[in-house]
Amino acid sequence: MPNHEIAKIDARSDHMTLINVYEVEPDKQVDLVRLLADVTDRVIRHQPGFVSVSIHSSLDGGRVVNYAQWASKDHFDGFMRQPETQIELRKFAALARSVSPGLFAVDSVHLA
Repeated sequence: MPNHEIAKIDARSDHMTLINVYEVEPDKQVDLVRLLADVTDRVIRHQPGFVSVSIHSSLDGGRVVNYAQWASKDHFDGFMRQPETQIELRKFAALARSVSPGLFAVDSVHLA
């Protein structure tokens, strides 16, 4: 059963965060956003340790940011070791000029 909670950014959580910045030609931005959303719905959200994915498109059309939360680095590493994952990642990269991933911990959150 899918979890319908709202994605949360919380410094008290042990979740690991992948922030992936794709540089794209403006005419490819919508295609990449759709592909990321489709693969997330069909494949990624069903993986052990998956928490959430948020997909952001820059207003200038030149970037797409994928903010993904995983229960742990071990869960993320397990996902990355799957051959199917590598196939999907190549599809994402084919739409981008460059891909810049990084793993992060949330250190602090400030609200109004």
